[in-house]
Amino acid sequence: MDVDLTQNATSQHKVRKLVPPRPWPSVPASVSATGPRSAHSEGKNYICITRKTNLGAYLRRCKDVVMKDGYKTLHLSALGAAIPHLVRLAVSIPATLPFGADELRTEYFTGTVHVQDELVPEDEDEDIEYRSRGKSSLLVVITIGDGVDETRPTRAKRGAQTHATASAAGGNFAFASTVQRQQGRQVRGTQQPEQIIYREEDLEE
Repeated sequence: MDVDLTQNATSQHKVRKLVPPRPWPSVPASVSATGPRSAHSEGKNYICITRKTNLGAYLRRCKDVVMKDGYKTLHLSALGAAIPHLVRLAVSIPATLPFGADELRTEYFTGTVHVQDELVPEDEDEDIEYRSRGKSSLLVVITIGDGVDETRPTRAKRGAQTHATASAAGGNFAFASTVQRQQGRQVRGTQQPEQIIYREEDLEE
């Protein structure tokens, strides 16, 4: 696990910042985690944004998700210092796609995600303690047209999908429910395969 290790000057502890939770799994449960990314066909439009990846790489990835994989909705999530990176990405994506401004809709949802730190005592005989802190989160949902290529989930799956979106938005279920209602519309009388949204039940921070 990658950690950021810093010295807390106010106490005899080292502060180990644990990895924040992901709003959704990096690989869907139905897909082999050891296979190449190019072989993944589900969940490609759910992307976590970090500062480690440059803007150009994200632009190419988002364009491929829309143009090659046929998705009509992009879900982009970022935490803390990565939020400005996500904002730049969100305003740059429309210029890379062959759609008019009236065909694109961008929604922003802010929130707070609770993360944990380990307080490691210098005395090995003492127990490790934990503390929680809030971290700003931003969820950006970009919809092309009416987003019909993202099929409406069944009632049993709709709650899980809303929960995943709400988690990325910092627990704002009201906004998440609105997003889910606006997405996933399908043409009446047309049968489409069910889309399953995967999420991690117990995320370690």
